[in-house]
Amino acid sequence: MNHLNSLADLEVPAAPVAQQPAAEKITLVKARGSLVWDDAGREYIDCTAQAWSNNLGANDPRVVEAAVAQLREMTHIRPNFESIPHKNLVAKLREISVGSLNRTGFALHGSLAGEMAMKLAFKNRPHAQNLVVLQDGYHGRSLATLGASWPHPNNPFLAIQPRFTRVPHPYPYRARMGMDPEAESQLCLGLLEDTIVKGVDGPVAAVMMEPIQGNGGHIEFPRSYYKGVREICDRHGVLLIFDEVQTGFGRMGTMWAAQYYDVTPDIIVFGKGVGGGFPLAGILADDRLKWFDEGEEALTFGHFPVSLAAACATIDAIRDDKLCEKAKDSGEYVTERLLEMQTRRKLIGDVRCPGLMASIELVTDRVTKAPARHASQEVYRRGVELGVLFGESRYAGLGNLIKVKPPLDIERPLLARALDVLDEVLGAIEEEGK
Repeated sequence: MNHLNSLADLEVPAAPVAQQPAAEKITLVKARGSLVWDDAGREYIDCTAQAWSNNLGANDPRVVEAAVAQLREMTHIRPNFESIPHKNLVAKLREISVGSLNRTGFALHGSLAGEMAMKLAFKNRPHAQNLVVLQDGYHGRSLATLGASWPHPNNPFLAIQPRFTRVPHPYPYRARMGMDPEAESQLCLGLLEDTIVKGVDGPVAAVMMEPIQGNGGHIEFPRSYYKGVREICDRHGVLLIFDEVQTGFGRMGTMWAAQYYDVTPDIIVFGKGVGGGFPLAGILADDRLKWFDEGEEALTFGHFPVSLAAACATIDAIRDDKLCEKAKDSGEYVTERLLEMQTRRKLIGDVRCPGLMASIELVTDRVTKAPARHASQEVYRRGVELGVLFGESRYAGLGNLIKVKPPLDIERPLLARALDVLDEVLGAIEEEGK
């Protein structure tokens, strides 16, 4: 279990830390729990969990020890062979899986796991020629998954990318034509079904979606949408893929978002939080699906035993430390704080907090809901000055979200301090804008 590393963690700095130059990246050299340090010795509360990967706090001794023990035995095992870490992890994933999603495949990052899910979908729908994704979905940056993700400005790879059909999705805060969120959910379900039936040439292999859209806006849909997508897929013989790279392993207050929304997909893509800081991703697939034949899915380092051993220790720690329950409790605390903050900070247009997957959408005007992109960049910059790393949405300044997604075992005083800093910098930005 992680603990505060110094009493100074709770002290407000006597003077602001010197601002980092705009073009300079922070050089991190050390991490413990929810804290990281840079090469100048400055300490930060990490509300990004290093790209939402450290669901279990950074450098947990149990994970490190498991990895080191495996390093002493064998660092590389070709996937043609079985290994003890692989057997153990497959068994643990079956214990925490949903429904009959008991078939597993591994890769070293989420993009390749996403591609594995796509390949399995097409293998099980041999006459299908299409894969449907959501407009603001994000599934990675490999050649295939980049094409499946929300449109990238000035994308130089279009000529060699596979084509995906993007469909609209609900966006409760910005519902179309001022519609009620539930009405918009039904509209988007109708558009999805129309696309499957007559919007593409040939059958659809799968609908691939994030339960909560991470990089594309941190958007949660009405519950009716999740169940509606499942029903449409069943009706038309289309597989449903949940990309849970960001939502899996306790982030939602449940082990999987599929449990949170009570919808079981045919394939789950996982990654990030599974490895306890070591690179690992993969898929969980329904038992009824035909698996890959020899040579169709094999990666030289796909069964990297050090990561597999680290993942076993990570899953044990998530369960032993009851991190799903802690994420739920901390998420409720964050939600309460942010909603109260919203009553005083006009920049906050919307608060989104299922589990410890919290974010606020910043606007320049609550009536027009014009995105406050510059203010979002300022929140991040000033947060750094005050010793807190907040998450941002999208890239290249396109987003207007601030994310608070620290490790699930963050201690309450550190979480409170991070929210105090957020409140402080929002107030300063608003005051300067008067």
